[in-house]
Amino acid sequence: MQKIKISRSENVSQAQQIHPRSREFVTSVLRFTVFRIVSSHLTCCILFFYTFSAVLFMHFSVYLFAYIVIINLLFLFLHVMLKFKIKTVRIPSMKKLYITDLDGTLLNQNASISPYSEQVIKKIIKQGIHFTIATGRSPIRIFSIVQNIPLKLPVILMNGAAIYDIENQECLSTVPICKTSFQGILDTEQKTNLRGGYILTQNNQLSGIITVSPTLLLQTYLKTSDLTLIHSNLEQKDKETLLYALYMDSSSQKLQFMYDTLKHDSNIICDFYKDVYRQNCWCLEITSSQATKYSAVQFLRNYGSYEYITGFGDSWNDISLFQACDESYAVANASSKLKAIATATIKSNIEDGVADFLSKLLK
Repeated sequence: MQKIKISRSENVSQAQQIHPRSREFVTSVLRFTVFRIVSSHLTCCILFFYTFSAVLFMHFSVYLFAYIVIINLLFLFLHVMLKFKIKTVRIPSMKKLYITDLDGTLLNQNASISPYSEQVIKKIIKQGIHFTIATGRSPIRIFSIVQNIPLKLPVILMNGAAIYDIENQECLSTVPICKTSFQGILDTEQKTNLRGGYILTQNNQLSGIITVSPTLLLQTYLKTSDLTLIHSNLEQKDKETLLYALYMDSSSQKLQFMYDTLKHDSNIICDFYKDVYRQNCWCLEITSSQATKYSAVQFLRNYGSYEYITGFGDSWNDISLFQACDESYAVANASSKLKAIATATIKSNIEDGVADFLSKLLK
């Protein structure tokens, strides 16, 4: 969801990716160049031999002349073919993937995909261009947003906590919160008497639960969940399956206490912010620190054998996305920190910046 950032804890990898090189193209050009130089020298040698022979052996000149003409025509043919071949050499096409963040990037100010963006994305997918999303959103509120987009590739959810295959409705990869951090979350809930909504994983499937005593804001938000939710509190039996925890309240006091208590745990990422879509709404989201867009993009790179990946984003959680991509574009409304590491800046989310960029790929 689009946010006003208050504070955060994060553990982002600094690894960088090297741009792929077209070695076949370079090798071909070098071979042709060397061959051209050699053939040119041979032609000069033959012309020299012809001139020298014509002077010393005049009676053989007719036969020698015919021979030289044939040889020179052959080399002329080779030169023409060589030039033609060099001009027709093409850089080998790379398998490319385009990945975009949602809130603040692809989504507009109403947290929806504009008709224009939807139209462009449908067209590029139809043309066989590989496209997917990498979002901090959970399955609670994601599938209804992209329901009109025929996504064929796995999507990255909860900042990398899950990589989900929409077509087959199963997880390809999950990163649960560790047992120690899980216990810390339970203890902090006890101290604040605040419970939340949770996403769990088991047997490659996602499931959701909502506390039996939710705040009014949380209850309203989860009423229209894309995932069927079971009413239950977080329990010890869930300690190896918890992917994501969400807390919402009209006051920041309890959430601030939870954040201050948990932010020092290096095994989790706590994202505490005021929601811009709802008035007087404070949120705290918790995931494993091992769940990043960087690691998720690396998974997709190997999964789809992609040689070149282009990413789009706007906020702090897209830093790791950009680090995993070969090329990255920040929308005009992005944070200055993200723009500093981007390949370039494109139009803002409300100007359909991502769709405008992708439209240039259409044939």
